[in-house]
Formats: sequence, structure tokens, C-alpha cells
Amino acid sequence: MRRYVLRFGGEAVLIVVSVFVAILLESMWQDRAEAMDARESLAQVRRSLAEDKAFLDRVEAEQRATAEELEELIDWAANPKSLPAEQVHEAFLNYQMPISIWPRRAAWNSMVSAGQLRLLKAPDLTTRIGDYYEHHLRRIEYNGQQYDSLFVAIFETDLPRLWHFEEARLLTRDPIQLVQFRNRLVQLSFWTSYYLDAVETNRRLLIELIGDIDEYLGQPEEDGDTASGRGIL
Repeated sequence: MRRYVLRFGGEAVLIVVSVFVAILLESMWQDRAEAMDARESLAQVRRSLAEDKAFLDRVEAEQRATAEELEELIDWAANPKSLPAEQVHEAFLNYQMPISIWPRRAAWNSMVSAGQLRLLKAPDLTTRIGDYYEHHLRRIEYNGQQYDSLFVAIFETDLPRLWHFEEARLLTRDPIQLVQFRNRLVQLSFWTSYYLDAVETNRRLLIELIGDIDEYLGQPEEDGDTASGRGIL
């Protein structure tokens, strides 16, 4: 009976140990799979940032071209006789609002909603990326909305009161109205300079983040703790 009890007890212990080992292995496999998914999501964020960089280049090119055209209109508003009416009319017709920044957030938002940031085990990296998306980009998006609103107010509200588009001529010679319109153009010029500085700041931060993500993804998965502890940002 004693030998039977010992054999039965040993088999029971073996079964319990086997179950716990199976649970542990399953948990380890699940953790590894989730960590790999988190790294893939981070790679998608990296691709999104690269696309945003290309878009930033386009935004800057359009904004700088607009700034040059705007300076010509400011000079004209100071002296309407300095340019032929036909040339001014053509400039107004061709003057288009430059694009502003509308970044891609889908990959980052998906990582946050899925709770994958902790799986990367790189708090310095995720904090910097989060600060970029939730602070810097939100700020420049807000600035872009203000810029767009000012542009629309000038060229869709102020200009039609000053310029006759059918007859290609000024509607008034009142110096006060001309000065007011010129001031609005100068205000837009200031905004353009400010916005270009913001674009350049965002480009610098974005390039740094892409480099840091590349460095992190270049580390073996088990080195995630080491990467996070080096202050790579």
C-alpha cells in the first residue's frame, strides 16, 4: 500500500509539474509573440515617420515658394502703380494656399491602443516618440490650422473687397484700405516664417527619432532592456 501511495503521489506530482511547465512555456511563447508584434508595430511607426519626412520636404518647398510670391504682393500693396494691373491680376489668380502638415498617426495610435509600448522595454524611446506625436505634432497641426484660417480670410474675404476680378483692377485708391490689406499680407508673411521654423524643428526631431528606432530595431529582441537603459535618445 505504501509503495502504491508513493507511486500514485509521484505520478500526481509529475502531472502537476508538467502542467505548470506547459503553462510557463505557453506564457513565455505568448510573451515572445507579443514582443515581436510590438517590434513590428514600431517598424510601422518608423515607416510612417519616413513618409512624414518626405511630406515635410514638400510642405517646406511650397511654403518657401509662397513666401517669395508673398513678398512681391507686399511690395505691390505699398505701391500699386509699381506693377501692371494684368500682372497683379495674374498673380492673384495663380496664388494658391500652400499645404500644411497633416501627419500620419494610425500606426502610433494603434500601438498605444494595443498597449504595446511596455512590451518594447525601452521607456526612453517610447517617451520621446510619444512626446513627438502628442506634443510637437499637435502644436504644428494647430499652427497649420491658424495659418490656413488667416490665408482664407485674406484671399477669400479681404481681397475680393479690394480687387475687381472681372475687370482686373483695384476697387479703391483709398490709402488706408491699401495699408490695411498690406498689413494683412505682412501678417501672413510673419506666419509663414514662423511656420517654416516649426517645420524645420519637426524635421530635426523626426530624423532623430528615425535613427533611434533603427538603432533599437537593430538590437536583438532580448537586448531591449539594454537599449532602453542607454538613453539612446
